[in-house]
Amino acid sequence: MKVYLDGEEIAFPENSPSKGDVLASVKETLGRKARLIRSIEVDGTEMDEEGFLALSGGTEARFEGRPVREFLAETLADASEYQKRLAAGLARAADHLEADRTGEGLELVGKAAEGIGWVLQVIHNSQLLLGLDDGEVGSGGLGETKTALLSELENASRSVEEGKPLELAYTLRSGILPRIESLGGYIGALKDIGDSTVQ
Repeated sequence: MKVYLDGEEIAFPENSPSKGDVLASVKETLGRKARLIRSIEVDGTEMDEEGFLALSGGTEARFEGRPVREFLAETLADASEYQKRLAAGLARAADHLEADRTGEGLELVGKAAEGIGWVLQVIHNSQLLLGLDDGEVGSGGLGETKTALLSELENASRSVEEGKPLELAYTLRSGILPRIESLGGYIGALKDIGDSTVQ
């Protein structure tokens, strides 16, 4: 299989390297240039990394890279937009729970829990890419915000298990929602740092 990265052929010491070796080599080459994989195409078909690794055969693989800076800016912009929708969804969930529409409220809470996990993961990954500790982001209180949020999520989980919708609504409004709103400021701070420091 011929392998191209950003239009240039990559030569491998052995004639038929494994898909894992190809992918590792591409990532390493891109990493040295502060780039990540944008797309993978084998014989004209676009696929993700898992698809590439599972592939048997193929005559030509084309990898395109993109600057980490671009990826980071795009991901943080998505997270910022999503964080606003997440806050609105949590408020709606509390409204439903307080209006005795428990089923609808719990459904929204379930979706919000997944969303909170995603936002926290984006923040964590961005910190890793930028080499920042919690205290170096925004006002410096990111670590406390995350700890308080996780504690409130445990309270919410307990309320769900014990079947206490009004208690859950209170935890959403007074405990979780304010922390989600403050995460917006930290996402913005990460975006500013990324724009100014990543080359």
